[in-house]
Amino acid sequence: MLTAPGTPGEGPPVRFAVLGPVRVWRDGEELDPGPRQQRLILALLLARAGRPVGIADFVTLLWDERPPRSAVNIVHLHLGSLRRLFEPGLRPRASGRWLVGDPAGYRMMVDADGLDLLRFRDLVRRARTLDDPAEALGVYVRALELSRGPCAGAPDLISRQVADFEAVDNEYADLVGEATDLALRAAAARVVLPMLRRVATQRPLDEAVQARLLLALSATGQQAEAVARYQELRGRLSGDLGIDPGRELQEAYGQVLRRGAPGSAGPPTDPLRDEAPTAGGSLVVAAQLPPDLPHFAGREESLRRAGALIHGRATAGALRIVVIEGIPGVGKTTLATHLAYRVADEFPDGQLYADLRGLDPDAALAPGEVLQAFLHALGVRGPDIPVNDLARSGLYRSVLAERRVLIVLDNARDAEQVRPLLPGAPGSLVLVTSRYRLAGLAATHGADVFTLDVLPDDEARDLLVSRLGPARAPADRQALDDIVSRCGGLPLALAVVAARTLARPDGGLPAVARELHATRGSLDGFGVDDPDTDLRAIFSWSYRGLTASAARLFRLLALHPGPDVTLPAAASLGGLPARTARSVFGELVRNRLVMERQPGRYGSHDLIAAYARELLLDTDTAAERDAAVDRLLGYYRQAAYAANRHINPEIDADPPAIHDGVVVESPDTGRAAADWFAAEREVLKAVMRQANDSGRVYDAWQLELTVQGFYQRHGWWQEWATVVGECLDAAVAAGDSAGVAEMLRSLAGARFSLGDSTSALALLERALVIFTELGNASREALTLRNIGEVSFAVGDYDRSVACHHRALRIAESLGEQITQLDVLCRLADTQYELGERRSSFETIGRALAMSEQLDRDGRRSECHLRRANLYLRERRYAESLADWTAADELATVINHRVLMVRAKLGLGDTAYAMGDRSAARTAWLAALAVGNDADPDQEAGIRRRLAKLGHRADDARA
Repeated sequence: MLTAPGTPGEGPPVRFAVLGPVRVWRDGEELDPGPRQQRLILALLLARAGRPVGIADFVTLLWDERPPRSAVNIVHLHLGSLRRLFEPGLRPRASGRWLVGDPAGYRMMVDADGLDLLRFRDLVRRARTLDDPAEALGVYVRALELSRGPCAGAPDLISRQVADFEAVDNEYADLVGEATDLALRAAAARVVLPMLRRVATQRPLDEAVQARLLLALSATGQQAEAVARYQELRGRLSGDLGIDPGRELQEAYGQVLRRGAPGSAGPPTDPLRDEAPTAGGSLVVAAQLPPDLPHFAGREESLRRAGALIHGRATAGALRIVVIEGIPGVGKTTLATHLAYRVADEFPDGQLYADLRGLDPDAALAPGEVLQAFLHALGVRGPDIPVNDLARSGLYRSVLAERRVLIVLDNARDAEQVRPLLPGAPGSLVLVTSRYRLAGLAATHGADVFTLDVLPDDEARDLLVSRLGPARAPADRQALDDIVSRCGGLPLALAVVAARTLARPDGGLPAVARELHATRGSLDGFGVDDPDTDLRAIFSWSYRGLTASAARLFRLLALHPGPDVTLPAAASLGGLPARTARSVFGELVRNRLVMERQPGRYGSHDLIAAYARELLLDTDTAAERDAAVDRLLGYYRQAAYAANRHINPEIDADPPAIHDGVVVESPDTGRAAADWFAAEREVLKAVMRQANDSGRVYDAWQLELTVQGFYQRHGWWQEWATVVGECLDAAVAAGDSAGVAEMLRSLAGARFSLGDSTSALALLERALVIFTELGNASREALTLRNIGEVSFAVGDYDRSVACHHRALRIAESLGEQITQLDVLCRLADTQYELGERRSSFETIGRALAMSEQLDRDGRRSECHLRRANLYLRERRYAESLADWTAADELATVINHRVLMVRAKLGLGDTAYAMGDRSAARTAWLAALAVGNDADPDQEAGIRRRLAKLGHRADDARA
């Protein structure tokens, strides 16, 4: 019994609980702690666990920064009520046994027998002294089971966070993590799973907690839930915080996928074998399943998922239907057959199988034919089988009404072909495979539909080894990995390669790997005589079912160089109106020649894309292919130009020409424009490379000028340098002087951002010569501004001032206000370094006023940043903080990560200079959170700042 201290005869025992909603018991009877404010006061006293609480602490707790005049009196009234609650006979102003006051404040006189929090800490200390892991884990679990929810039930009492309550919750969460680590090592994760689930629910974005939950789920055989939780968490991190999972969470997920979570006492329990329903025998027991594959390997996650779907329905008393969809050659039939054998014992009345031949419209089986065969197999005599299909279906359902049968319907064309073959009563299981989408079965019969993906590399390797035999496969690991990569995880391709390897006299993998490499971009390395396994034949079944428009678009998609494509880009490639393209594209998706990899983004398996490329070269003329590439490039130039108008209205690139057949896409907001660039990032690189390779050099460097602002905004310096370097080489080879000058200046920006000022200056000087020869005064001014900025960075202040003044005179003569603004903004820094402090502040003030007049948020942010730094150097901290804050707010509005990081670093630097270490830590951590993962120098600089505060670098992203 948890009782407060006291001596015998001093009154009944009193117990308290704060690990969850505040509770009080006196002599075994639970008491009402009183109204909300009184509960909060008691909660704070209990959370302090015997340490004093001052009146000011109570006032802050109840009213934060706006207490009423009577606040102290109200607190005293509540304290008096609590004393009388604990000791009803207590005289006014008498000192109580449990709630006492002294000069330090008020405190609860409780020990581990009277307060669950102290009992919790006692148990933790004891557990940490035990050498036996099992015994220690038992004590940990006893401690953890004391909690009933968040400390004091705070979320129901107060809307803001309270440091004392939060500290208790953190203490509990840390112990859950400690206990989980021990449980995983002891192969006993199940005992901590309930507490771990609760903490994970309360801390949905705490990656350390979520990582442990994934490992615990995996260790208890709940792989499917672990994978689903990771995918959900990744979506939340991306949607709520705009970040990817951290290293700890990714490593935990990797262990889940490898089924190697620490603490697993053996292979996870097979969900397909968890239940084995029994039923009476049947006079006729059909056994029509085709042979199981002797070399089946991998697919454990798919099997578990399917098993969970099957057994989830078993308890609901409903007909179980599982539809396995997927691209050609992905192994749908193989998985369905293997799955059927694993669950066959649960269906003692037999197994029915039919290949519905849905891939060939001319040879597809009619439901009536299948019903006749099934009824025969179930023991119905020929004369008793009705001629009418509807009557056959009725008889079929009648025969199965009292039976538990497993039915496999392979290669279904559509839901209409399947529906007449479904039993009417529960108890049976129907497995359906199709390369088409059968959403209709889910809508009308509650079918569970899941898409079978290609094999991950480790499972693909296992499959190939199992077919070749372990003695031969590992002889050359590099060749094995090359083959796995070339097959793209497609089981049928792996099977074909294995067969070809075994047929060779030397049986050598390296020779086969070389052949596949030599035929890259085509299917020549996967050709066999058997039409059932030849990849071209397998893919052709889907292609032959397309309309002419869909077939043409499928071929043209082979010209798209990126990893995925959107509907507007595909429409432009095909020269189709958006509405027509949507219908045609939907046909490709339904036939599984194209997959939706992310919402709105589509792609094909590499081997299907190779098939499309072969068809393209055989069917479409060179002129048709060139026209399609022109439309595609025109689309990306127009879309990028339109998006950049929201981000950087003063685009350096020329407005793109309008191409016939190009779908024009224009984001509505700056945020939408930034999202478009982020989504198309890899595609744009590939498109520029394709343009350079095909001689469309002007389009390539114009597109680079359009994209470079996005690289600058996000700090992707190395990627920017790589892309612009390729465009520069192409412009030099083509003799395009304007392109060379533009790319020299752009590359200088990338090199400067990477810290290579010497190279940047050399590039800018070359660009300046060319722009001067071309008579392009506008670009000459911009280049002089750039030289001035780099000169400032290397400490050459005299040259910096001279270049800035030259750039300013040219810009003023041309009436280019944006260039004037940019020059003034940078000139102010140089003036300050030369001791011209008054002029420096006047110049930056002039630049800021101009940026406000022009309504340019990015440049306003830049001006505030530079003035904030000047104020910081002058130790005018309040003004500096105001400018850093203004810069951060503006940068956040336009989602400019580089400016956001600079502003947050400045806020932290200023707070540190003022001695506010807590504010400095908060600001620097915020900078780290939004910083550029591709810039290790930036991250190192932030971590060095945090180290000054004694903050561990390993915790910097927590």
